[in-house]
Amino acid sequence: MRQSSLPRSGLLVGGIAALLATVAMLILANLWGTPLLPQLLADRLIALVPVNLFGTVLDSLESRAKPLTLVGLTLMLVVIGGLAGGIVAASTHKDRRPSRLFVPITVVTWLILAFIAAPLGGIGPIGRESLAGAWTTGIAFLITAVVYAGGTVLGLQFLGEQPVTRSDTSRRRFLKLAGLGVTTLLALAYLGRFAVRLARKSEAAPAGTAATAALTPALTPVKDFYVVSKNFVDPAVSLTGWQLQVHGLVQNPRTYTYQEIKARPALKKVTTLECISNEVGGSYISTGEWTGFPLRELLAEAGVRPGVVKVVLRASDDYSDSIPLDAALDSDTILVYDLDGQPLPKEHGFPLRLIVPGIYGMKNVKWITGIELVNTDYKGYWQQQGWSDIATVQTMSRIDMPRSHNRVPAGADALIGGVAFSGDRGISRVDVSTDGGKIWNRANLEPPLSPLTWVRWTYHWRPEGTGSRDLLVRAWDGHGTAQSTQDRPTLPDGATGLHRVTVNVVPARETL
Repeated sequence: MRQSSLPRSGLLVGGIAALLATVAMLILANLWGTPLLPQLLADRLIALVPVNLFGTVLDSLESRAKPLTLVGLTLMLVVIGGLAGGIVAASTHKDRRPSRLFVPITVVTWLILAFIAAPLGGIGPIGRESLAGAWTTGIAFLITAVVYAGGTVLGLQFLGEQPVTRSDTSRRRFLKLAGLGVTTLLALAYLGRFAVRLARKSEAAPAGTAATAALTPALTPVKDFYVVSKNFVDPAVSLTGWQLQVHGLVQNPRTYTYQEIKARPALKKVTTLECISNEVGGSYISTGEWTGFPLRELLAEAGVRPGVVKVVLRASDDYSDSIPLDAALDSDTILVYDLDGQPLPKEHGFPLRLIVPGIYGMKNVKWITGIELVNTDYKGYWQQQGWSDIATVQTMSRIDMPRSHNRVPAGADALIGGVAFSGDRGISRVDVSTDGGKIWNRANLEPPLSPLTWVRWTYHWRPEGTGSRDLLVRAWDGHGTAQSTQDRPTLPDGATGLHRVTVNVVPARETL
């Protein structure tokens, strides 16, 4: 290879090395829960994007938003890594000894990660607050720096080697390019697999069953419980060293171990949880049986000082949010460690999360490590991006059966059914229309599992004639206030509007 081609090769090997370093970060994030550079960049990007644009993109892309963001940021890192590789190649152009820059590249890359990337995520120069977090983060950054430096240096050394003879040029060049190609494909395969799993994880389970339209179960199976978080990789919290700290404006700051948490008298509550990004008719809503104890018990033990405005909850993934003191003292606000009789799954907040009645899921903080009482109107992660701080659940109703474009036999009994929810206000009435909203009929309500859960409803319909029919549903909360008919997006206060399903009424023989 001619010396003049070495700087151009640097662009290639630098980009591949950056891709390998990103994959290394993903692996370390899964193993140790260490910071992920694309995540830190994504958090900063979300803060900079205008809130209306962010809401539009989120509503348009839905479950594809997170994997596409990961892929886009990875491509950006590949471009940056390629440019850096080109600079390295240019600096080794004359003496052709890329290996001499391995240590400097490693050190510079580590310094950038530790003192530029980490502060972007608000985690300090080399790690999180805990000593263990600092060590693991520092080591993860070092491994990432070594992967990038090693990939760049070895790639330049590999491509820069001279063939033994002129006749050997083509074969050696082919083997070199093939080696780079295989390495790149393996890295891309891992990243692609991760992105696909991320998209699937972000998808809520469909209403009813996968095969046929059916009523949603009153209690959501854990495997179908919706999952939403800001993370590409959720924290894998180890109980070794985990503690819950209660501090701030309290008389007696306390720290609890997991064993102390589990040893407390427990209670069970069945509660429905809904994400504020749930669209009209969406599936980001589930009901579970939670085991834990009231948050106010810990606050009583700590002793609340005068002047407290908010209770701030901090999580292992550096997420934070707050709730008013009155909400924290509500007997239905509980800290939980079990879901449906089993320890919280990782994606649902193991080892400890908060369940607060009447407000959207983003304030039901997962992976809790700290509870701080403050005298300010603290704004959490999503509130800083423009989402509601009050976050009161909007009254909603959804048609689960039949589904859009289902065929319904004319002249035969058909069951229309679904769920309705209004947080802690309950549901007093549900109406159904089978003609696009001209005439409304009262639906039958099933007793809820608790005052804090959704209500399942049904309506028996015998369609006449044939053709397209628009089915609509609307609900009233327990105070007698009707669900809003105004179509509004999820941002900033949660979506409103009526769910509509269009079905085809056909002659009975066509459904046989």
